[in-house]
Amino acid sequence: MKKLFIILSFLFVSLFGKSQTCVDTIAFDNMETFNWFGNWWIPAPTAGFFTNASVSPNASAVIYGAGNGTSGIEQDWYVMPNITGLNPTSTHRFSFRLASYVFSSPGATTRGVDNADFVEVQLSTNGGVTYFGEMRIRGFSNATWDYNTLGVASKTANGLATFYTPIAGGNRTTTGDGFSVIQLTIPPGSTQIAVDILCRVNSAGEEWWIDNVLLEEIYSCTIFPIELIYFGTEYDKNNKDVIVNWRASTTELGEYFIIEKSLDSYTFDSIGIVYPTEIGTNNFQFVDESPIYNGYTYYRLKMVENSTHNYSNVSVVEVKNFVNKIIVHPNPFNDYIKVQNLGDYYGPCEVKIYNTMGAEVISQSFQFGTINKQEINTKDLSPGIYNAVIKTNGNTESYKIIK
Repeated sequence: MKKLFIILSFLFVSLFGKSQTCVDTIAFDNMETFNWFGNWWIPAPTAGFFTNASVSPNASAVIYGAGNGTSGIEQDWYVMPNITGLNPTSTHRFSFRLASYVFSSPGATTRGVDNADFVEVQLSTNGGVTYFGEMRIRGFSNATWDYNTLGVASKTANGLATFYTPIAGGNRTTTGDGFSVIQLTIPPGSTQIAVDILCRVNSAGEEWWIDNVLLEEIYSCTIFPIELIYFGTEYDKNNKDVIVNWRASTTELGEYFIIEKSLDSYTFDSIGIVYPTEIGTNNFQFVDESPIYNGYTYYRLKMVENSTHNYSNVSVVEVKNFVNKIIVHPNPFNDYIKVQNLGDYYGPCEVKIYNTMGAEVISQSFQFGTINKQEINTKDLSPGIYNAVIKTNGNTESYKIIK
């Protein structure tokens, strides 16, 4: 889970048992990567996943209009399934990014969303038995807006619908009422949460775009007593290593550091442990000899003392000259998909494809190096949504693919 103490630079802090508010990521759906499997419910003929625009590269969930204002099929729910086991003493926050583009019919006179077009956030806290419409974001007079951080719609769940509408039509990206950051806070008391996002359009050129769905836990926490003075990372071009450096004011017996790494700043994996060599050790270093992604990689420390722990800030480093970029295409697919290595990764690759019920329907392994593209037969798969999970040298990536 992700601690939102992110500063992408050097950080000088003192951590002396101070109480504060902590925020953990419980679940997310960035369309390309996810641990919360959102999907269109029907799916409608005009709903799917498209790459014209996104917040995190490179896809969004989209519904677009193609009718004449009365078409009932141009409506669908983006369904976030029920999550159980939540801490009832914590507050939770559901959020996502929203935009209204006109890629499908840029020349249509009906382009842009109007008052009949809306996105409604429907919340359930009883396992999906009942849902309450909490937030409805509407269009107005053919309004459009890009993904932006200026327009924020935020409320605390109370079982009553709150409406958010631009005050005028046209491009609302920079006006503050092109609502793109949607946040619903769920008060303490819930042990499970499910959310449906109802999207409605009815004419050509009307579109809703959704990306970066997130569920967070907000709770009171106590900062760990280790005084961390500095934490940072750097990329060694010669050795193609990432060097992790940090300095603590003092260390005691029983204290140690776990180094964690992430490719998306949400999901972190442990890559090593460092113990002080003696009491009072100040300076520490860890070398990540296996950078596995060309682009930005995120690092943090998990500082442990006995049975308690806390996290450092997150440091980001750009890894260059080492590429492990795997893509899956075509998407949507018919009789086959191709798993292609666009970089210089050499090693085993395991591909597993699961249906929406979580059942494995295809499993195949091969070796990148002698080949850089592997075709997988999907002729026997029924039309629908699938999750392709690809493992390469300890790295796991998931892709939504559609037949």
